[in-house]
Amino acid sequence: MLGALPLAAGLALAAGPSWAQEFNMKFATLTLNDMQHEYIKVYKREIEKATNGRIKVGIFPAGQLGGAPRQTEGLRLGTIEAAIGPAELFVGADPRFQGLAMAGLFKDTDHARRVIDVPSVKKAIFDVAADRNLVGIYAGVYDLQGFVAKTPITKIADLSGKRIRVLASEGEQAQVRALGASAVPMSLPEVLPALQQGTIDGVSTVKGVFVAFKYYDAAPHLLDTQLWALVPITLVSKVWFNRLPPDLQKAVVEVGAKIGPEIDKWQIARIASDTAAWKEKGGKIYTLPAAEQTEAEKRVTAAIQPVLDKSPPLKEFYGKIKAGAATVN
Repeated sequence: MLGALPLAAGLALAAGPSWAQEFNMKFATLTLNDMQHEYIKVYKREIEKATNGRIKVGIFPAGQLGGAPRQTEGLRLGTIEAAIGPAELFVGADPRFQGLAMAGLFKDTDHARRVIDVPSVKKAIFDVAADRNLVGIYAGVYDLQGFVAKTPITKIADLSGKRIRVLASEGEQAQVRALGASAVPMSLPEVLPALQQGTIDGVSTVKGVFVAFKYYDAAPHLLDTQLWALVPITLVSKVWFNRLPPDLQKAVVEVGAKIGPEIDKWQIARIASDTAAWKEKGGKIYTLPAAEQTEAEKRVTAAIQPVLDKSPPLKEFYGKIKAGAATVN
């Protein structure tokens, strides 16, 4: 009888409560040394502290786990546990995500942050994620868009015929074409070599990416148009999430929201430092004259209408974001 005690104790330990289990969380992003990378680093610190190490986060920046399509697929299959990126990167999961990168929603970055924090707006974003077997835990604001190019762009006509790298969303392509440029979807790791080799003439994204990937050497002319926003969202695989015990599910969601203000503060400071760094490295920054800025806004707003009209779910989602924006000064 006594000889059976060690065996019984071993079986009891093997069948111990779920709180003793540990879970690995591969967390991916396409960028490096920027807001999205910072989010993952802070999330790792806070979730490991909140769960006493029961969730361990692996950080995979710079597209180490593949481009946007592969990350989206991995999230849905559960082979990648979490990812952060501009919402429109995840159009492969649901085309509605591109609605956040369409013109007519945000006045400036401060307004965009206040809009994204409106409960109905955040719910609309996370509802789209839930529809695709994903868990949304964060939505923030990277910055408003601009163009960099190899030659100066000081007016709309300077964009004419230029081959501009864009994300693969139909909405962004339509907006870039409305300004006279050719829209060239391209994975982020391919962009700098394409600029250097002359495959593309410029890029549409935000200062943080321009500086992090050192575009100032190949394309030093930045037109700060601010026509639409980049809204990073953090998505967690529901396949993986469902394996967690309830207390860890709660922690995953709560930490994702809790660190938002810290990341916002970090990014506000980063926009200022990126602007300074761009100039220090020899980059130039231009803005359109007031009349041309108004014309650019008119063109891109008109360009998204056919995209919205042919997709009622996208149009409804965009309408929810716009309605939320109308409640914020």
